[in-house]
Amino acid sequence: MLAFSLIGVMTALMNGIPMRTAMIDNDGYNAMSLRENTEAMRAFWVQLSVASETAKGVRLKDMPAEWFELPSDEAMNNGMVAACGVFAANRLMEEGRLAEADGLMARLLDGDFKVSGLHRNLMTLDRIYFELIGEARRDVVDGMLTAELKKFMKTMKTFPSVIRVEYAIALIHENAPAKAKTILTRFDKCAKTYPYQNDIESERELIKMAESRYS
Repeated sequence: MLAFSLIGVMTALMNGIPMRTAMIDNDGYNAMSLRENTEAMRAFWVQLSVASETAKGVRLKDMPAEWFELPSDEAMNNGMVAACGVFAANRLMEEGRLAEADGLMARLLDGDFKVSGLHRNLMTLDRIYFELIGEARRDVVDGMLTAELKKFMKTMKTFPSVIRVEYAIALIHENAPAKAKTILTRFDKCAKTYPYQNDIESERELIKMAESRYS
């Protein structure tokens, strides 16, 4: 009991003391960022609303458009608000507006915004996917596939969007259909237990786009 109590106290301190990590801000930092910032408070409400609708099986493209309005550059100096910028890009992607999504992701990655490390890596992977189903320039893809990003992909190897990008890389960039088939089997296995089947539906559509590009 004492051991569990100590672990609980340590966990509370780690999550309660405001802290930014390479991947994501903790709850303490997010709570601090909400103080006296109405845009951050709205962003927090939007994120909770999106999470709630996602849990109900609603896709981003079917949620209210006003939740995905792009915040101002100044407002995105707050991490909570910057996450709404990422949501806006993800909705464009779900709507099939891939060129617009790619442009917005590039802007979010290149700008001086407080986008979390997790979102930065996921957007970089999506931009690799956009390149692969588009011009598929080998030097561009190789340039984005840094050692750090590859390490991130290994860490997130059971995340559907990461598997989808792995699949596109194997199929289009490496011209390795047998390897791609193995990755697709891993995706199917993941899909059976993944809690948000709406996300799986979206990812399958993107996988089919990669297959069409290869054929």
